[in-house]
Amino acid sequence: MNSNDNDIENLLFIIANLPDFLKVSICRTKTRELAEMGELEKKEAISRSLNSINLVQQDKLVELTRTWMKVISEIEPDELTCILHCYLLILDSVNLFNKIDPKLILSAFFSLNDDERNKLMVCLKEALFLNPNRQHILRNIPTNLAKVILN
Repeated sequence: MNSNDNDIENLLFIIANLPDFLKVSICRTKTRELAEMGELEKKEAISRSLNSINLVQQDKLVELTRTWMKVISEIEPDELTCILHCYLLILDSVNLFNKIDPKLILSAFFSLNDDERNKLMVCLKEALFLNPNRQHILRNIPTNLAKVILN
């Protein structure tokens, strides 16, 4: 990725404040870019994005999270599993659940349609269960989220 941290912070702020149709379009472009990156680049881009989310207003963050989930659910399952695998690998390092309320994540997730939720859940479970450190990852996921994943 050729941008610095401020570029990502600025981009997240801008995307969060766009009308929905533009937000979806930019998220689709960023998802394609993310899917084409190598694992190290993916982890770095995701980490930098997640480290910047506290700059986005809570109400805008809810909508941005929902849009992001909706858009990533559109990609091929193998690409989605790979992206979700990278998210799982960096959860500890970004202290995600100190920055975003797990209830917000669940709210965004449950606002998706059944097909989007099912695809995300299948790919997330695959990413989790293919990871040799899955027990460590599960211990770092809030209980209410872990229950949804494991059911």
